[in-house]
Amino acid sequence: MINRDNNPWRPLPAPNIDWRDGIPVSREFDDVYYSTDNGIAESHYVFLEGSQFLSHSKEKRLTIAEIGFGTGLNCLVALNAWLDQSNQRAPDSTLHYVGFEAQPLTKAQLQRAWEKWPTLSHLATRLIRDWPQATHGCHRLYWPNWNITLDLWWDDAQQAMNDLASRRQRYFNIWLLDGFTPARNESAWSPSIFSTMAALSRKGATFATFTAAGDVRRGLTAAGFTVQKRPGFGVKREALSGQLDTLKETPQASGITPWDLTPKMIPPKKAVIIGAGLAGSFAARALAERGVAVTVLEANAVASGGSSNLQGITYTRPSRRHGVLADFALASYQIATRLYNQLLGTTLVEGVDGQRCGYLQVTEDSETLDYLKQFADCDLPFRVLNAEKASDELGAPLTQDALFFPDASWLHPAAVCHERLSHSRIQLHEFCGNCDFGSSTAGWQINDSLGNRYDSDILVLATANQLTEASETAWLPLQTIRGQTTHVPATESSSGLRTAFCHEGYLAPPRLGIHCLGATYGPQDTALDERPADHRINLQKLASALPSVSFSTTEAAISGHVALRCTTTDYLPVVGPMPNRPAFNACYASLKAKKTRFIDEECPTLPGLFVLAGLGSRGLTAGPLAAEILVSDIMGEPSPVPRYLQQALAPARFLKRGIVRGRPL
Repeated sequence: MINRDNNPWRPLPAPNIDWRDGIPVSREFDDVYYSTDNGIAESHYVFLEGSQFLSHSKEKRLTIAEIGFGTGLNCLVALNAWLDQSNQRAPDSTLHYVGFEAQPLTKAQLQRAWEKWPTLSHLATRLIRDWPQATHGCHRLYWPNWNITLDLWWDDAQQAMNDLASRRQRYFNIWLLDGFTPARNESAWSPSIFSTMAALSRKGATFATFTAAGDVRRGLTAAGFTVQKRPGFGVKREALSGQLDTLKETPQASGITPWDLTPKMIPPKKAVIIGAGLAGSFAARALAERGVAVTVLEANAVASGGSSNLQGITYTRPSRRHGVLADFALASYQIATRLYNQLLGTTLVEGVDGQRCGYLQVTEDSETLDYLKQFADCDLPFRVLNAEKASDELGAPLTQDALFFPDASWLHPAAVCHERLSHSRIQLHEFCGNCDFGSSTAGWQINDSLGNRYDSDILVLATANQLTEASETAWLPLQTIRGQTTHVPATESSSGLRTAFCHEGYLAPPRLGIHCLGATYGPQDTALDERPADHRINLQKLASALPSVSFSTTEAAISGHVALRCTTTDYLPVVGPMPNRPAFNACYASLKAKKTRFIDEECPTLPGLFVLAGLGSRGLTAGPLAAEILVSDIMGEPSPVPRYLQQALAPARFLKRGIVRGRPL
């Protein structure tokens, strides 16, 4: 299992590439990224034909893994072939493609590589647009119009595959082995790689590769694959292909107690979600896009709770060291910015529902700024700017260096909720009042305050602080944070602002002539009254950080909004299955004596009950990734995050922590 905790944060280095007749060649491995004869023809023959792609393409949920993603040529050839088969498969079938790459190309290198293949430009344009920056981890790209999910793991393939294998699930139908030649890149062709492939493969999974090296053939055979030689492509004399006919019993062996894993379940056909704020809206959309019929029940109106602010900003804060807070914040920021940049100008109205404007972060943490400056030439989600360049980006004078995040947006949370809930498989019921629920033989039964009953395979609770009112979830250590934002009309001094500005608070560019700034921070304060003193605090903080921008301070000019945010005691969301608390405490009681003890017992859960809550003030940023983590788990898909992050979000973490500390909840 990957664990980066407290390691120094560093981006991945860009590969050193030479270009020979437009074909990229790795200097380190002295090997081409694809055939010099015809890369597309090679992909079709070696990888699609070799893996029996057409016979797999009719699968309802086809999942492909590629070791050595490179330029993405094999991926886009496979995606194109799958799209061409649309008349021969179920209309709601999906393709999930997982690529492993330890040295991802820069976007500029990728763009140059794809100039050679205009016939796939309809796919290459999207890949280039969404290409992730050079940060470790899994980067999920989702193209809903085609029902395609692309997970790009920028990590060592063995480490990432081990992490997936630790979840005890068999995900893959097809393996494409396309690392650099085994003679120069042994780690991508090791016996442990092949045994992990087998552990992650479904019965009948196939593989294909360009090489026929003896060590590769013997390693795959030892892992349980039936291996055949076939004629190679171009100058290659032979290539290998094969399949896994028999599933070996894999040792539960990660040696990691499965306290965080959802027991295997049949993917649901129906789901009920209680709560139509950002958390519930993102979860509903993620389920609906996977073919699940979703009913959303909201006590009041959509986005009437903590998601009711006028504006919010997609936000993260880089750190000098890895840690679950920093790593989740950066991963969620990247998937959120990809999503909103697709929606703005299409289903979200630019300037009304949101705006891609970037944001500048000023900070007194000069050590972190100095540390991050060394990565100025790397492809990252942020840049360190000196005061002069930061002032130019902001459109107002600054006297200190700042971090600039060019892909960020401000958004109107209610508009995002409505957009996410606008789907043919989602039924929304507002003003239902409080709901009660209970398990049944068929799943869950939910009753609203109007006397309506809903039956569902699964139930997702996205009710923020109201989770403490249900017996099943009352023990979760949630806390309420009162936040008041201030709304002021744009002025001459604020009209030139080009980006959002973050300091101790934030200032967004105006929405329909009104700026939103704030917000105050009031732990355990549940009062919803609007306070003039809090407006003064917001304005004073902004004046101190950005004195060149001023607003009218008359009472007539100032209004605002109060919302209660829900967070946890460790400031991370709760995402995942609800454990059965008494059974969990009994099952894992011996962790008190030794927290690293391996207990090979499935996590006791309340079957079919899940939660997504505790997003705090980061709902716009954390919500998309949190929903993908939850729904991937429910549907039995590969996770979009390493397991250490999923553990950090699991509701059961608080129970495990209590046992280890000798104070069970």
